Amino acid sequence: MFTSEELKGNWNQLRGKVEERWSQLSSNDLDEINGNVDQLVGVLQQKTGQARQTIERELDALLDKSSKGTGSVTEKVGEYTKEANEYAAHVAEQARQQYMQMAGQVQDGYNQAGEYVKKHPAESVAVAFGTGLIAGVMLGLIVRR
Repeated sequence: MFTSEELKGNWNQLRGKVEERWSQLSSNDLDEINGNVDQLVGVLQQKTGQARQTIERELDALLDKSSKGTGSVTEKVGEYTKEANEYAAHVAEQARQQYMQMAGQVQDGYNQAGEYVKKHPAESVAVAFGTGLIAGVMLGLIVRR
C-alpha cells in the first residue's frame, strides 16, 4: 500500500493517470483531493462503486508505474550529466594543450629575437632607432592636427 507522502510526492504525475483510468472524476474533484489518499479513495468509491481494496490496488499499480518512469528519467538525466562532464573535461584538456602549444611558440619567437639581437647588435639598434623615429614623427603629425 502506498503512503500519503508517496501520493503527494507523485501527485502531478499520478493525477493524469488517475484521470485516464477513472474518467468519472472531474478536474474539480482532483483539485479538491490534491494528493489526499483518503479523499481520493472515498471519491472514487462514490463515483465508481468499486471496493476500497480494488481502488487501492489500482492506485498502487499506477503509483508503481509512475515511480518507474521517474527512475528512468532520473537515470537518463544522470547519463546525460555524465556525458556532459566528460565532454567538458575533453574540451578543457584540448584548450590546455593548445594554450601550452601557443605559449611554447611565443617563447620560441622570443628566444629567436634574442638570438638575432645578440648576433646583429648594430642592426638591431639601428632598426629600433628608426622605428622610434618614425613613430615619433607620426605622433607629432597627429598631435599638430
